[in-house]
Amino acid sequence: MGYFISTSKLLLATSLVAGWVGYINTNASLTTAKQPEFIKIISCTERADTVKRPWANYINLDAYSKPFWKTDTIVDESVQVIRADDEEATAGLLFNPKKILSVKAANYSKTFTAGKDWKLINGKIVFSKQSSVPFFRAEELFSRKEIPGHSINGKTKGTYTLFGEHAYITSRQIIVTYVKEKSSNWQGPVPLFAETTLPNTILKLKSKASINIVYYGNSIEVGYNASSLDKVPPFMPVWPELVNYNLQRSYGSDINYSNKSIVGKLAKWGEEAVSATVLPEKPDLLIIGFGMNDGSDKLSPDIYREHIKGIIDSVSKHNPAAEFILIAPMLANPLTDFDGTQPLFIKELNKLTRKGVVVADLTGVHTELLKHKAYQDMTGNNVNHPNDYLARWYAQVICGVLIKH
Repeated sequence: MGYFISTSKLLLATSLVAGWVGYINTNASLTTAKQPEFIKIISCTERADTVKRPWANYINLDAYSKPFWKTDTIVDESVQVIRADDEEATAGLLFNPKKILSVKAANYSKTFTAGKDWKLINGKIVFSKQSSVPFFRAEELFSRKEIPGHSINGKTKGTYTLFGEHAYITSRQIIVTYVKEKSSNWQGPVPLFAETTLPNTILKLKSKASINIVYYGNSIEVGYNASSLDKVPPFMPVWPELVNYNLQRSYGSDINYSNKSIVGKLAKWGEEAVSATVLPEKPDLLIIGFGMNDGSDKLSPDIYREHIKGIIDSVSKHNPAAEFILIAPMLANPLTDFDGTQPLFIKELNKLTRKGVVVADLTGVHTELLKHKAYQDMTGNNVNHPNDYLARWYAQVICGVLIKH
């Protein structure tokens, strides 16, 4: 498993048990979090064509949207170089690379030179001791020594795991574009086009009828650690905006969406707040993303299922034609206390499937990714948020449900 390479404006909530990690301030004081100002902006109803375009100077959203499981050229796969002592460092990619096209800093500040900064040896990227590629040391990521302002308690008493927001982690990541070997294929879950399971949604999209899509979850659905929210290149839009971008591009439909996700919330809050928060948006499709924080709170899977069912029932009562995508969440860093019952939720969500309700299995996707890559390759804060790369998986899986490729 790739959880850790063997080569050896918010504050962190004091309790460290609610599963929420927000933006930490520079003086490292610990206090209760409050809702950030930008949540108010992206929580209001927006048209899908209102995606801002600072990313256009760095990335091609069409290329970013090609499903990783269906393309031979992998664009900007993220890697975290981890050094042990002063030895060479190695990093693996998801697929066996046939040819490396580029290796860049994740923030696009530098392109690294083949032969000088890196070499491809036996399918692995090797970084010499003299390489200028950024890195973390293994003892920084997990140790018995606290780094003031950037440590949270590890799962084992007396240990600490590195934590950081505002691109603290991603500023040391690199991105690799490569052509994969044709024999190297994705072995994880692949989404099924929901033409028969979400018939109302697909009909609206195909007929270019007006459709209201609502996102409802926690910080992952808000888009925390997307480079656009961190205000650093390449300014990739948050993953719900990527979904809407692709729906607009594929169907040309009149797509209205709202993001009612709020940082730190659990499914229980989602059930309690649905009438005031979601029903006024009159969703035709509700994409539900609770689970990360519930798992960190060690919530029983059956109780989690009942909260999600309560959300579905409340919306269906007011609009029987409404349909739902239930997201089984990515996994938390297993070296932290935030790792809990998240892996158990996919089984419970599958019990809720029926015509009009489908599951997007990001738990299974992340599990498969971790067989090939380190947790630090794909995280935005080293605890429980995706970086741009893993957020693209979120968008691509949802798009795989809604768009026939």
